[in-house]
Amino acid sequence: MIRLVESPADAARFQAALAGRTDPVAVETAVRFAAFHRLPGSGWRFYTGGEGEEPFALAVRGASALLTGSAEGEETALLLNFLQARRLKTARPDPLPGWRRDAAFHVFYAPAEGPVARPLPEGPVARPLPEGFVLNEAPSLLGVTEFLWGGESMAAPHDRRSTDTFYSEICTMRNRGLAQIWTLEEKGVTVATAGAYAITENAALLSAVETAPAFRGKGCAGALVCALARELCGQGKAVCLVARPGVEGFYEKLGFEQRGLTYGHTAPEND
Repeated sequence: MIRLVESPADAARFQAALAGRTDPVAVETAVRFAAFHRLPGSGWRFYTGGEGEEPFALAVRGASALLTGSAEGEETALLLNFLQARRLKTARPDPLPGWRRDAAFHVFYAPAEGPVARPLPEGPVARPLPEGFVLNEAPSLLGVTEFLWGGESMAAPHDRRSTDTFYSEICTMRNRGLAQIWTLEEKGVTVATAGAYAITENAALLSAVETAPAFRGKGCAGALVCALARELCGQGKAVCLVARPGVEGFYEKLGFEQRGLTYGHTAPEND
C-alpha cells in the first residue's frame, strides 16, 4: 500500500529506503525530502509503503517523479498516472506497467576521503584554474539560473515558471546547506558553473555543468568540476554524477569511475 508521508512513522520508512545510498536518484530524493517535506507549497509530494512492507521512497512534483526501492509496480503506475506525472527517474531498469524505458545514463563516482585527511589515489585529479579566471564559491543564484537556462545542461523544455521554481528551490537548498554551487568568472562575468545540487551526510550529487560557448576548450569545466569534487570528497562525501550522452569520456579523463546506470521512464502519451 502506498501512503502519503504524513506521520513520523511514514517519514522513518521513507528515509529507511534512502539510508546509506549514494546513487544519484536516492541522493536527490533525500535532499528534496529534507528541504521540502514540511513545505506543502513547494509542490513536492512524498510517498512510501505501509508498516511492515519493504521500504521505498517516491517523490513527485508536477510531471516528474523520483523512485528508490521496491514499490509495487502496478500501484505505483496508477498513482503516478493519477498525479499526472509523466517522467520517472530511478535506478530500476524495468519500467512500470504501461510505461516505457526511454533513457539510460551512465553514473560516475568519486570516492570520499578516509578519516585521515589525505587524498585517496582514486578520483578526480587536481587541475589548476585556467589563467585569468577567478573561482566564485558563493555566486548569485539568480545569475546561475539565468546562465544555466541559456545553456545546454537543462535539457527539458522550460518557461518562466520553471525557471522561477528552479531558482526558488536552489535558494532553499543552499540556505540549508543542502547544495553547493560554484562558478568560474572572467572580469566578473560567469563563464562556467558546476554545482552539488543535492548534498547528504555521506554523498553529493554533482550536476548542471555548463560552460559558455566562447570559453569551451580552455579547461574551465574540467578545473571547476575537479575542484568542487575534491572539496566534497574531502568533506567525507562520495560524489556522484549522471553524464549526458556523449560526454562520458570527459568525466573518465577527469578521474571519475563509471559505475551503474540511471534510467528515465516515460508514461504513455495517450493516458
